[in-house]
Amino acid sequence: MKKQIALVKGDGIGPEVVNEGIKVLKTIEKYTDYSFEFKDAPMGGEVWKNCGESLPQTSLNIMAQSDTILFGAVGLPDIPQGVAEKAILKVRQDLDLYVNLRPVKLYPSLHDMCPLKPEIVENGIDIAVFRENTESVYAQIGGIVNQETAVNSMVYTRKGVSRIIEYAFEYVSRNKFDELISVDKANVLTVSQFWRQIYQSIGKKYPSIKQTSYYVDAFCQWLIRAPSSIHTVVTENMFGDIVSDEAAYLVGSLGMGASGNINPNGVSMYEPIHGSAPDIAGQGIANPIGTILSVKMMFEESFQDAYLGEMIDKSVEIALEKIRTIDIYSKYAQNNSQINRVNCTEMGDAVCIQIKSVLKK
Repeated sequence: MKKQIALVKGDGIGPEVVNEGIKVLKTIEKYTDYSFEFKDAPMGGEVWKNCGESLPQTSLNIMAQSDTILFGAVGLPDIPQGVAEKAILKVRQDLDLYVNLRPVKLYPSLHDMCPLKPEIVENGIDIAVFRENTESVYAQIGGIVNQETAVNSMVYTRKGVSRIIEYAFEYVSRNKFDELISVDKANVLTVSQFWRQIYQSIGKKYPSIKQTSYYVDAFCQWLIRAPSSIHTVVTENMFGDIVSDEAAYLVGSLGMGASGNINPNGVSMYEPIHGSAPDIAGQGIANPIGTILSVKMMFEESFQDAYLGEMIDKSVEIALEKIRTIDIYSKYAQNNSQINRVNCTEMGDAVCIQIKSVLKK
């Protein structure tokens, strides 16, 4: 089973974490019938420095012609703000990656890293956030009007809203969850009232699924008060960005967060949710788990291989019982002789050892 994967290593710690994702893929390749061809698709701040554009057309072509994309992170402090990040938005728009799926899971061994009281998270945290990925203020409609005024328009279309909500309902139905929460700001924003109307209309086709709408500010509070009660959430682009980052912090670190930018009928891109973190680049201390879990999503969503996705997840869980990178190395871990601090490469190695032990059987 041959798959071509475009590699966008990017800036800062991007290359370091992507290399660990590649390591996982090569381990799986060795013990299964998968065969991976990797093609570099340079993008980001360093590319902008060298050629004056953060996303060369040749790189976009490689992405479009691949089976899937593994992305690291872009952005540097010594280039104009937003230059590198606009490349991500262009990829999302051009490849129509309208589903941003961000799972958030608190592994049993990392309960000490959760900032909430133990009794609040004793039942764990396992949330899937479906974020609309191509519209709202991220569609880049607007700009600086004059020295006193700047405008970005929050634009929703019926097509854009309907398809992300439909995708989320189908996911909930397929996985036999009992509720889909919609997050908006319908008490203030007309576009949110439009969103809520479409959510309620589509929801009529799924009468067995409980349907609840929250204002985004109330939901952010509920996410802190009772995260174990939340499982599937659908929301618009900007709210999804904020909510999913808040949720990711509850499970230990942004370094644990994975995401999929999905086109159900085309090429999809998988990436950790953390940034390029140039202040720690080259030190080997980045957490590669977000990238490894993004590879997990690649198998589940693009390759439709739930078994290997679950196996990667389990391998991460087992590895975290004994080792941690610096971002999740709490005082509890420091005082526990059975938990060792490791670097980025060692964490990737540990996950691959677990994968190998399962696939060799």
